Amino acid sequence: MIDTERGGGDAGAAGLSSKSKEMEKKKRSRVKQLLGDVKKQVEFWFGDVNLHKDRFLRKLIEDSDDGYVDISVLVDFNRMKKLTTDTKLIARALKNSTVVEVNLEGNKVRRQLPIGDIPNNVDSRTVYVELLPKDVTHSWIERVFTKCGNVVYVSIPRYKSSGDSKGFAFVEFEKEEEAQKAIEMLNNPPEDAPRKPGIFPRTKSRKPLPLPGDNPPSVLVIVTVLFPFLDPPTQSNAERGVEEGKENRDDSTVKAKRKRKKKHKEKLKIGEEVIPLRVLSKKEWLELKEEYLTLQKRSMTSLKKCINKIDHKEHKSLMETDTDPQDGKSEFLEKSNKSEKAANQGPQFTSGVIMKITDNKPLPGRKFLKDALCKISPVAYIDILDGDAEGYIRFHSPEDAKVVSDARAELQKEHSWKLEILSGDHEQRYWQKILVDRQVKLNRPREKKRGTEKLISKAEKIIIARAREANKHIRFQED
Repeated sequence: MIDTERGGGDAGAAGLSSKSKEMEKKKRSRVKQLLGDVKKQVEFWFGDVNLHKDRFLRKLIEDSDDGYVDISVLVDFNRMKKLTTDTKLIARALKNSTVVEVNLEGNKVRRQLPIGDIPNNVDSRTVYVELLPKDVTHSWIERVFTKCGNVVYVSIPRYKSSGDSKGFAFVEFEKEEEAQKAIEMLNNPPEDAPRKPGIFPRTKSRKPLPLPGDNPPSVLVIVTVLFPFLDPPTQSNAERGVEEGKENRDDSTVKAKRKRKKKHKEKLKIGEEVIPLRVLSKKEWLELKEEYLTLQKRSMTSLKKCINKIDHKEHKSLMETDTDPQDGKSEFLEKSNKSEKAANQGPQFTSGVIMKITDNKPLPGRKFLKDALCKISPVAYIDILDGDAEGYIRFHSPEDAKVVSDARAELQKEHSWKLEILSGDHEQRYWQKILVDRQVKLNRPREKKRGTEKLISKAEKIIIARAREANKHIRFQED
């Protein structure tokens, strides 16, 4: 009986031992994989290809006396954070590296050889790719393009505000032939893709807006809206240049398309994955970039002329209005100028126009308060933050404030608001608060728009103003 139990115990121990061995084996395998990934990543960062482009890391190396970079700096990089934050493990991974070396203390790393010169064929070895998935990653691009050759560098431009991909990337190969192979194999844009490369759908709140197929750029649209009678030479000249270039490339484009379709069919026959991408040489992309920049420059020049004409026309009409003694509009302009000056100076101290409002619970929003009080008397400003049970209301005159004060019993009954017109020290302190708040607002740095952005913003404001003016109409009341 005892022998049987002992035998069962031995079998159980053997089972546990084999399981622990298997777990230990898996753990070693994971650590080995991690060490390999860390080594590969650090060697890439310190490699010639990356250092020719990575200004931050190159500056760290150049500023260091002995070329060493602290391993703790690498831990702060997003790619390394995903792998590990253990500096000792990173030092261990780089122990047998042929690219970098670790110092005796195990806390710093540097290149073994000096940085080489920038090769003169980088652009020839690089391809431009668009129509990428929204969630595109470096590893996805490497997986797709490694079929054509050894990928040494991938750049995916992203928006700073959201971190989303801009829809295109650059892939650098080790050899020029590999880049050419990628263009031949992977350039398979779908039928519904924009006719020209470099045209991306506009987005609003990360949602794509409809993109007209072959419409001119938005700058030209603005010019046309501002001056529908103006024949924009910018558009015709630029498009004429594009069309002339296209005619010369028509034959070669058709031949290339046929060749791609043939390869497409061959791939489908053998069941190979066909990814809808547009792939161009970087040289062709640079030519397109130059073309678009020229078009934008001409468009902006035309837009500037349009805005200057509008400004000159409006200024002239104002001058004529001011010099006409029979027209009462000049008086109106003087009054409006005075009111603008008063607005610039801010609210001036007037006794009896500030009212304090309180409630047992958080007060409703500004709009609700203003709508409710304006039924009784006009309100100039409501000073309240969301969730507050206390706030202040400024009226245009003491008379307006008194009208609301007289109706405070009804308002308290309907909304449970307590209203009180400020006076004495309380009123003085609140007016001081108004002045301080205004000064803080004026001193706050404003984001200034410059160049193209400023010009387009001004044009859009003119379009909106004209649209509002066009929608104005007189309403006649029926008897």
